[in-house]
Amino acid sequence: MDGIIDVHAHLGKVIYGYPPLTVEKLLSFMDAHDIEWSVILPLVHPEEEDYYYTTEQALADCALHADRLIPFANIDPRRSSNDGAYDFCPVLKEYADQGCRGCGEFLCNLPTNDARMKGIYRACGQLGWPVVFDFRWQRTSGVLDPVGMPWLEECLLEFPETVFVGHGPAWWAEISADVTDEDKSGYPEGPVAPGGSIDRLLGQYPNLHADLSAGSGLNAFRRDVAYAREFVLKHAGKLMFGTDRFVREEDPEMIRVLREMALPADVEYAVFRGNAERMLGL
Repeated sequence: MDGIIDVHAHLGKVIYGYPPLTVEKLLSFMDAHDIEWSVILPLVHPEEEDYYYTTEQALADCALHADRLIPFANIDPRRSSNDGAYDFCPVLKEYADQGCRGCGEFLCNLPTNDARMKGIYRACGQLGWPVVFDFRWQRTSGVLDPVGMPWLEECLLEFPETVFVGHGPAWWAEISADVTDEDKSGYPEGPVAPGGSIDRLLGQYPNLHADLSAGSGLNAFRRDVAYAREFVLKHAGKLMFGTDRFVREEDPEMIRVLREMALPADVEYAVFRGNAERMLGL
């Protein structure tokens, strides 16, 4: 198999007291785990971290290793006079012309269906860009969607040309049909009840995908590995490997979890590389 594509990576100084995530550190990590490409996601929403890591920084860092690093753009939907009618396309098109291939990750504490967010979805659809979300619930950071993800579903219907990529605690808790508000705020344990909302939404909407990154994705799979394997087989064309390696510089345990599932070769290729290749136009 060709090298892995990590669709969810970060760089820069983002939390006070921790050393910055440098390009050199990331490349060393990638080499150690057979990761050929990493997508660099800027962080620009004030709710999330102590320092911004901007689109301009991502473009500059990725330009140093254009054969390994892929920049995304990010933008705060509350910018300027945005009341839902603001046209984000010219700004994002400028970033596309400089090499960005998607938008996110979004951590602004707004509902998924907020009118100010919808302007970004519209622009990304016009550009052929995916949009990456970190979903939270009852938190002060992260995009908000209640049990059942109804606001996301509204947007999937309204913007069929836009690719939405789900990630985060409030997303992966929805793998189970018995999810509660409390579950969406953390890392629920125990067997998965089949029929969760993300299972339904991934099956129903061609423009919805998911990345497997961070502790939330790992928890969703480790809590019920047998169900997780069936979930991967069912949605093999929609799932993408990611690390979300952050200030603690965690090892990518999801690689081991996926390989221990003994997936068919074509499914393993799709999750580790093929789906990302298609989404990013590599």
